[in-house]
This record gives sequence, C-alpha cells and structure tokens, in this order.
Amino acid sequence: MTGHICFQLLMISMPFPVIYGHMQNCQYPSRGNDIQWKKLEGKTFYESMNDGNAISADVACVKVHNFTKVEDGVEATMERYLFRSPDKPDIVRLHALKVGRGFYIVDKRTALMRDVVKEDSFINKKAVREYIEVMSADPQFYVTDYKNYFIVVRCSEEGRWYVKPFTESPVPTAEDVLRIWRALYKNGIDQPLFMSHCSNVL
Repeated sequence: MTGHICFQLLMISMPFPVIYGHMQNCQYPSRGNDIQWKKLEGKTFYESMNDGNAISADVACVKVHNFTKVEDGVEATMERYLFRSPDKPDIVRLHALKVGRGFYIVDKRTALMRDVVKEDSFINKKAVREYIEVMSADPQFYVTDYKNYFIVVRCSEEGRWYVKPFTESPVPTAEDVLRIWRALYKNGIDQPLFMSHCSNVL
C-alpha cells in the first residue's frame, strides 16, 4: 500500500489525472457520515479536483461557503467559475434535504435551478439541467475533516461513483491529495480524479 500512496503523490506534478482509480460499481454504505455542520460555519472550500463529470468542460472551479444547518437539512452557497466568463461566477444557494442517516438529496425546487440557468449565463444550460436532474435523483453523503477537505459523494443509478472533492486551497497540495485518497479509500471509493482549473480563474 505504501508504494500505491507514493505513486498517487507523484501524480500531483502531472496535469491529468491526480488520483488514479478503477471505474467500479458503486454501493452506498449502510449509513452516511453524521456531519457536524456547526463546525463548517465560516469555512470556504474549492473544488480543486473533479471526477470528469458532464459540466467539468464548462466549469473551471467551484467555491463553496456559507454552510448553514437548517431544520430539514443544510444550505450552502456555491460559486461556479466558468472558463468563458471567469469574472461572472454563477452564484447558487444550494439546499440539501436530509433523507436518512447521513444521506441528503439536493432540493431542485430551490434557487439552484433558477440561479444556475440564468438568461445571461454562459454555461451549457442543457448539460447543467441534465446534471442537476441526475444529482437530485440520487442521495449523497459527505466526507470531511472540517479543515482540509469536504467531499461530496453520490452513487448513481447506473452504478457509477460521482465524487466532488473540495479543499481549503484552490490548488491541492500533495498532502491534500493524500488526505482525499485516504478518505475515499476508507469509505470504499475507488474513483479517478482530475485536476480542476481553479488557478486559471481565481
């Protein structure tokens, strides 16, 4: 295992991918992690890596902050920085409904859909709508150490892991890569991850 970890760290100096993995059939754990949302208040994280999802060709970076625990789940503010309009981020107020022990579903009835797909937005609206439909159909759970990383994890209907790793810095360090790899491994997730382009827009 030590050799595997060293290999992962070496990949930080290469453009793609940062973390290698196998496209495995995903399976939800019996329960998600009980997140103490109060510990995330005032924290800001950046999606410094991505899993190559449908909108990664349009979105250079995502910033998440303003975590707020609400009665039926959690809310957070997301800023999406697009390659074509990096100075005009799409600002989204995300509302995730708690649906089980440690599991949440994105509430697409909230401002998420309206704010992302604005008339003056440069983002690929069709890709966003499809992505939101998928994202709001499957439960997600979160993995965090409350300081260095915050990871959003979903297991899709077709059996694919969707992983959104956020780190404290827009550009992940070798330590960030190792922490995230360990966190995913501990949760039984083996998924390739790629560098985002936060340094290009922030």
